[in-house]
Amino acid sequence: MPFDIDFAKEGEIKLHIKKFLLYPVFWNDSNKHIGFNLRWKKIKFTKANANKIPSTMGIYCFVVKPKVPNFFEVNYLFYIGQTQRTLAIRYKEYLDDQLGKGKPRTKVFKMLKQYENNLYFYFTTIGVSARVDEAEEKLINIFIPHINAKISEATISPELQYLYE
Repeated sequence: MPFDIDFAKEGEIKLHIKKFLLYPVFWNDSNKHIGFNLRWKKIKFTKANANKIPSTMGIYCFVVKPKVPNFFEVNYLFYIGQTQRTLAIRYKEYLDDQLGKGKPRTKVFKMLKQYENNLYFYFTTIGVSARVDEAEEKLINIFIPHINAKISEATISPELQYLYE
């Protein structure tokens, strides 16, 4: 029996429609790649894991990873960020954002709430401030994640602007 895609509660399915720009030209452009090694770690984004995040600066990503039995791993990159303070402080700020404390950014808040049981925090420490900035900028420009609002090398044309609203 076929299903209408709007089988969920009124309007609920629309909250989960996300659009991603997948552009292999950027992935394959060696000028956009980071020129130094990064050692990524991942952790499920939960309050209980806050003490496992290092007190050093670095870059991080939020990735949605649905757990579906008997299927291979699927990942959706939503956000790339950096911190010149510490990753531990930034992680705790996102936990506060998830609770609605302060003034969380709308798209970040929605991501943290809608996918909280399937959200992972990927991070890597970088000891040099300039390299933190460089790594974040290059990764954002390679992947153009849905939640990131500032893409330094890209001007989003009007017909694609809806991807980033």
